[in-house]
Amino acid sequence: MQDFCIAAMKKFENKTLLVLGSNVGSTDIVSYAKREGAHTIVADYYPPERSEAKRIADESFLVSTADLDALDKIIEERGVDGVLAGISEFNLLRAMELSKRHNLPFYCTEEQWDSVESKELFRSLCRKNDVPCPKTWFTGKEIPDRAWRNFRYPLVVKPVDASTSAGVFICHNSKELRAHYKESINKSNKKTIIIEEFVAGNEFTAHYTISGGKAALACIDNRYPVAVHKGDVTTIPAARIYPSVFAEDYIRDVNDSVLRLCESLGMQDGILFVQGIHNPETNQFRIFEAGLRCAGEAPYRFLRKVNGTDFLNILVDHALLGKSDYDITRENPLLDGKCCGVVSFVAKYGIVGSINGLEETVKSLPDVVEYENRYPVGAETPNGDTLRQLMIRFVMACESREKMAEEIKILNENITVLNTDDEEMVIKFEPERLFNEF
Repeated sequence: MQDFCIAAMKKFENKTLLVLGSNVGSTDIVSYAKREGAHTIVADYYPPERSEAKRIADESFLVSTADLDALDKIIEERGVDGVLAGISEFNLLRAMELSKRHNLPFYCTEEQWDSVESKELFRSLCRKNDVPCPKTWFTGKEIPDRAWRNFRYPLVVKPVDASTSAGVFICHNSKELRAHYKESINKSNKKTIIIEEFVAGNEFTAHYTISGGKAALACIDNRYPVAVHKGDVTTIPAARIYPSVFAEDYIRDVNDSVLRLCESLGMQDGILFVQGIHNPETNQFRIFEAGLRCAGEAPYRFLRKVNGTDFLNILVDHALLGKSDYDITRENPLLDGKCCGVVSFVAKYGIVGSINGLEETVKSLPDVVEYENRYPVGAETPNGDTLRQLMIRFVMACESREKMAEEIKILNENITVLNTDDEEMVIKFEPERLFNEF
């Protein structure tokens, strides 16, 4: 009788969840849904041996997440109650479309999604809610001749809808802008670019949780960049460290405006991240873009350990129940003095020849909550300046900044990644940067 009562308490009992894709977040979604009693299904074109999410799910299908008709059939035949995906924009949009087709709950509408994900619409949303943002010089498909005289350099040109830093360029004069803006247009699905003020300073990302229509700041980081190629190129975050060294200033000066923005969307439940720049000389913040989802670093993975919270659960709750009981008052963005982060080995171009010491070193460091390797031996790494260069990522939760520096040094010294010519093929984060530079 007691076992029956415990089982009956599971909130997703007799519910079925379809998860699209095997990207970051998918395994965590499946684990939580199963733990709370749901029947779980994962669908994408990866075989189970390449998908941890599929291996732990109750069922899986070898179906592309672009094949909506095949997914429709799964939903109908399996009596699916909710559809969700991890952090993948593509898969989340497919989940949104399928939820709409079958009248299933989804945490946001297409209009809410676009108002945040579109850089142009988000900029308007910032102005309405007094969120500080860079000046916008132009938004459109082609730059008319009359617009060129109004630009102030340096400036940034980027697609209004692309992710992973693709098509983003810093331009110091009209010659550089003319050389790059068409490439930005080509990276945009809408063939639309935004040209904005370049703001000097240090980049950060802040995640917000929304539950019951109210919002709270969950965490805020500092971004530590490296450049894969020489020249004026988009940099890659070799580390994201939490809490930000200017977290208290952000909470004092900006947080209330962003909370207002989150709640103005009219969502009951959800996750929103904003990205911005802090100028240390003026102590000013500028928010330049956002997403209505969890960002790629997926900080809930260490928040589970240090705060006992997991904001990804909000989306699962809403998908299966149409609401969430997530307690936003438990958010603790200052982490009680602890230091957490996502530290990465950034790949140069090449074929991965060998990876040595990875598993042994991770096992020796209990503060490494989890890790992921995107490019196994034999894989070809990209030759670019986008987030696709992130190869091995370590999710860490340490007692202090000093402790994190010690453990990053151990990772760097004991793990080697070589190409097929036995040359070092990753850029590693220098732990000294935790104390003296971004």
